[in-house]
Amino acid sequence: MPRAGASQLVIHAVGPAWSWASVDGDGRVLARGQCDPGRPDWPSDLPTRVLVDARACTPLSLDLPELSGARLDQALRWAAEEYLAGAADEEHVVSAGRSADGRTRCVVIADARMAELLDGLGGLKLRSVCPDALCLPWSAGRVTLAGNDDSVLMMRWGEWDFGGFDQDMAAEALVTAVPPQAEIVWCGGSVPAALQELPLRVEQDRLIDALAPGALAAPVNLLSGRWRPRDAAGGWRGWRWAAGLAGAVLLLGGTTLWLERQMLRTESAALQAEIDQRFAQAFPGMTPAGRHRELAERELARLRFGQSAGLLDLMHRTSPVLSGQAGLVLEGLSFRDGQLELRVRAADVAALDELEGRLRSLNLDAALQSASLDGQGASGRLRVSEQGR
Repeated sequence: MPRAGASQLVIHAVGPAWSWASVDGDGRVLARGQCDPGRPDWPSDLPTRVLVDARACTPLSLDLPELSGARLDQALRWAAEEYLAGAADEEHVVSAGRSADGRTRCVVIADARMAELLDGLGGLKLRSVCPDALCLPWSAGRVTLAGNDDSVLMMRWGEWDFGGFDQDMAAEALVTAVPPQAEIVWCGGSVPAALQELPLRVEQDRLIDALAPGALAAPVNLLSGRWRPRDAAGGWRGWRWAAGLAGAVLLLGGTTLWLERQMLRTESAALQAEIDQRFAQAFPGMTPAGRHRELAERELARLRFGQSAGLLDLMHRTSPVLSGQAGLVLEGLSFRDGQLELRVRAADVAALDELEGRLRSLNLDAALQSASLDGQGASGRLRVSEQGR
């Protein structure tokens, strides 16, 4: 964290014109502007923090053992490969610490995107690069939105839940991410037409003002590894002997590293099996053959263009009922031929019957297809559709 009173430069590197602001140590804006990055008018002598388009970044939470240094970097890249469409050696994977539940957080961005970004920032005293949506202000019970360049919707709906979307996907993104009764806050930019009927509370008029404090306290810095600034790396040249010693220690610990790698392979196989299981639940009858992301994106595109019309409406109507009944856990869902099938766990069969009745009270056709009891309660399948289908 910068010392109090130290001025810094924050650049939002998105779109044909980049917004910038010089800020004090508390994130208060001292000056701001917007310019063509090829003809910058920002102060170039300040320590600089850059915000990159969240659409180019993939946030992940991975189940990994406690590791550090080179072993953590290697494990992150190896584990993240399961979630990437491209080759892992073309991606930059950066740790962001561990969550409260013990999972390791990281951000993935293509090396080519980092190279393109940094090529346009020569001469600046770079201190950090971070996804822009992660710097939106957030607290429990709220969803923060912002628009940029009349085409991009930025959203943050959790401590590590954030992303960027094309504005024509704004309404669908909200249906998926916004919990019932959440407060929706707008932090700058043009409100998409699809969102103008929502009860948005406007908190900021200028997006750069909303992003600046978060940029100073960002939990991840993409300037690591091969992308670490030269001035940051230079201070370590006098410690090369320590690097040699560390190499010797790593060599002696080779057996331990091999064992950990085998453990990671075993854990990865289990994770892959879980991914295959969840994919089969979400897209029954479809064989992924290692193309989980590509096929999922194709199916989501079908949803956007209406080939599975009715799913989003049914999800929107059933979600408040599921979240409002204590003790219910949604274990899975599928949608076919206009019918939404919910796999639900509850305390007992009576709770499943109550859920069926509450859905019927919303003028939905709801039917409990099966129910069974075990040591943990009751589980059942309910089919829900619009009346008359």
